[in-house]
Amino acid sequence: MAGNEEEEDVKRRVEHDDMAVSVSVETWGDGVQSYGEELLWELGPLLSKLGAEGPSVSAGGLSGGVGATFSLPLQRPTGFGAIADRAVELFEAACSELGLTHRGIARVDVLDERLLHLELEREPEGYVGVTEFAGLLGVSRQRVAQLRDREDFPAPIAELAAGPVWTRTSLTRFVEAWPRRPGRPRSRGAA
Repeated sequence: MAGNEEEEDVKRRVEHDDMAVSVSVETWGDGVQSYGEELLWELGPLLSKLGAEGPSVSAGGLSGGVGATFSLPLQRPTGFGAIADRAVELFEAACSELGLTHRGIARVDVLDERLLHLELEREPEGYVGVTEFAGLLGVSRQRVAQLRDREDFPAPIAELAAGPVWTRTSLTRFVEAWPRRPGRPRSRGAA
């Protein structure tokens, strides 16, 4: 669906109280190798048959178990807790029918479809090294090294062999608050 058509569909669904939620269920397990590929291929269609919309299936992941992400209609005034319970019941029924075992639910996420759309539309975070930051400011790499001595300079998210790395957002906040004065900075030995 094109961007405008998708936005119109979301607006229509909000107006008609016809929203859905995105649910992710993740389980504890012993890694992707412990699941038969055929069973994993069958899980998605079975979830659809049981009422899940657009399921996508995973295995392994952080918790090592089988998982799925799918949409469920938002039935007002049902709360997110009831939706999470419904999603887990549906997921467990599908796993049981297929004989897919796991060691318990590790995590359940429930997102309002509107929030999901906002997250998908958000620009991804950018990352900046010393050279990129110096270019953004129009200063030398050495000046960036001097600025790093300031108490209000943001800490890098990582120190790599190539140098420090910051999020673009943290540096933007610093630049906006930085009381930059024109000209060369005074040398440290000057009175």
